[in-house]
Amino acid sequence: MRTSKMLYFTILLLVLLSAFLAVWVYDLKEGKDLLSFTISTVSFCIAVLALFITVRTYTSIDSVNNISKMEGNILDNENYVTSLPELINQFKSQNENTLEKEIFDSIEHKLKKESETAVLFADTLQYIIDLIVLFPAVFNASETNKVLYKKRMDTILSEVDRRCEILHSVSKGNSIQITETIKLFKAVVSYQSFVADDNFNIHADLLHVRGPILRNPVTKTIYHNYLGLYYNKKGMHLLRESLNMNSVDILSIDGLELAQKNINTIEPSILEEVSMYLKSAAEQFDKALKVSSEDVMWPGFINYNKARTVYFLALLSNSELNWLDILDEAIESRSRLNRLIDEILMIDRSKPANIVSTHLREFFLYQEELARTVKLNILLSNNLTRQNNAPIIYKGINITDISNEKLTGLFVSIQKFSTVSTYQEKIISRLKNNLAVTN
Repeated sequence: MRTSKMLYFTILLLVLLSAFLAVWVYDLKEGKDLLSFTISTVSFCIAVLALFITVRTYTSIDSVNNISKMEGNILDNENYVTSLPELINQFKSQNENTLEKEIFDSIEHKLKKESETAVLFADTLQYIIDLIVLFPAVFNASETNKVLYKKRMDTILSEVDRRCEILHSVSKGNSIQITETIKLFKAVVSYQSFVADDNFNIHADLLHVRGPILRNPVTKTIYHNYLGLYYNKKGMHLLRESLNMNSVDILSIDGLELAQKNINTIEPSILEEVSMYLKSAAEQFDKALKVSSEDVMWPGFINYNKARTVYFLALLSNSELNWLDILDEAIESRSRLNRLIDEILMIDRSKPANIVSTHLREFFLYQEELARTVKLNILLSNNLTRQNNAPIIYKGINITDISNEKLTGLFVSIQKFSTVSTYQEKIISRLKNNLAVTN
């Protein structure tokens, strides 16, 4: 833009100089009559005008090309991975409200200030996609203002659409990756909004995303993972309705026992449909795991989703599917991730462990503890496990052999996410009741 202005200024300067020289030559009256002078001057002006139009056209085409070109954009990078250490260092807020503001402020800044061209807009979209995993850390927390959250998210979605329309008005030839990524982002936000409201009847927004077109590994991972979650939620919604469990947490001990007890009362046609959804979910999780093999964060999320899916598939088919090993892999991945986060947030290695306490750190600790307590819920609700007195392991310890006081001290306290605390209390209560029955 600055170069174009300088060029126009130079042309104007030349025109003025040429006009001055022409008048000066005419005033000298050196063999030039008025007609010849007029014809020469007009010809010169036409030539200058033609030059100006040519330059303007060239710079306009060049500007359009610079805005719309997608060569080397990040959405096409097949080796891209999310830098979790950068995200952990960037967002060190100690509460969900401050974290929410920082995340939304950073996204809005990139959309308004760093998205002028297609390549820059692609960078911004990838940045937003990278942050998708952090959104639940905000809206699932206890003190989050969900109304304000949705309002700011709607503002971001509107700005994304506006930027996309600007690029489309310039050129539609290279926009397929941008278009599908935006559709993916909107679909994930919609899914997360439904889950936050405890609504399992998810809309089919993800089915509109042309997943095979996506090239970036992180984008593909998110697509397959959330498509798997879509199928999982459709199947679980149908299962909950059939069991009249719409108000019951099906992953709690009581919910799992109710499902086990009444599973045989479901009509075969419904069981077939639920199984179809869950099998589709498991397939998508396998695809997500294949794409994310080099990632340090996503396998922990994907295996947790897959383990839940496989468990209910085993329950429906009355077969021995290996859900426990998958869940243990999820726990191991999440535990390893939390050790990495602690390394990133450690203040002084020469002293006893001194780690910065951030909301994101607590969120990832919550994810690990959630997987561990769901595993205990399933094992404690399983009749065969209880009858056979098989060990129920938490962090390498058989919790059936220790006191409730010791188990309470062993559990990780998660204050800002209530689900885990509820599960922990119920587990302690169940073990106490089992001990009373045994004695």
